[in-house]
Amino acid sequence: MDPAPLASIARVAVPATYVVAVALIVGEQVALRAMGLRPRARQSLASLASGAMSFGLLAVATRLLFAGLMERAWAHRATDLGAGGLAWLAAFVTYDLMFWVAHVAGHRVRLLWCFHSVHHTSTEMRLTSAVRGSALDFVYLPWFFVWIPLLGVHPAMLLVVESASRMWGVATHLSPALVGRLGLLDRVVVTPSVHRVHHGTELAYLDTNYGEVLLLWDRLFGTWTPERATPTYGLTTPVDPCDLAAVQLAPWRALWRDLARAPTLTARLRYLLDAPGWSHDGEDRRVTALRRRG
Repeated sequence: MDPAPLASIARVAVPATYVVAVALIVGEQVALRAMGLRPRARQSLASLASGAMSFGLLAVATRLLFAGLMERAWAHRATDLGAGGLAWLAAFVTYDLMFWVAHVAGHRVRLLWCFHSVHHTSTEMRLTSAVRGSALDFVYLPWFFVWIPLLGVHPAMLLVVESASRMWGVATHLSPALVGRLGLLDRVVVTPSVHRVHHGTELAYLDTNYGEVLLLWDRLFGTWTPERATPTYGLTTPVDPCDLAAVQLAPWRALWRDLARAPTLTARLRYLLDAPGWSHDGEDRRVTALRRRG
């Protein structure tokens, strides 16, 4: 397979992701103002600053490290799927599954939650919330995807699929004032209604709807929940969504406090690797424990 055409597409697709995201954010802002709605400016600024750090450092890390690792994986591929429809389908399905896996891990492993929880600090659902991320996302997130070229998916194809999927993921954060429920579509793919549930703080909504594009994985593994009532957005332990330092550092400070008071190595490891909410000497606040108690 000649990789040159794919590489050319990837060189356009990756930066285009950022251009389209900015255009969507501006368009949503204009539409909301036309409806007489004024989003919280300070919260939006904190989201945009977080996004600039998160996606900017991810782009740098990809260029300096992860692109090379994907090329090494491609050099040791098990097969070559080519550049036809089967290859694109394999790239998309594998990427979408690994996004689901990474997202589950980001919620159910305390250490990884310290990265991902930044995204959930916003108390409003709109496109600026989509780009709110940890400045340290580059440390862990790409590792879930760099191995995919081993399957015969060219790295440039994977980058194109990632860019397109990311745009879909951004769009799922559209304000409820602009997009309500979409009927049958809400049961097949990840829509704004589906993703609103994921951001809800209600017990019924916690740790559900992890997908980015397909609902297949949530349905298959029992993590899908439909939107039955308007969610309350944010964290169950709130962080000031307008305070950039708090948004970025609060989960790490909380983890450090727990590690400092842990009496044993086993307890420290559980604070790192168990689900958020586990405690060696207090109430078990893990989502599974909360659901058992009703």
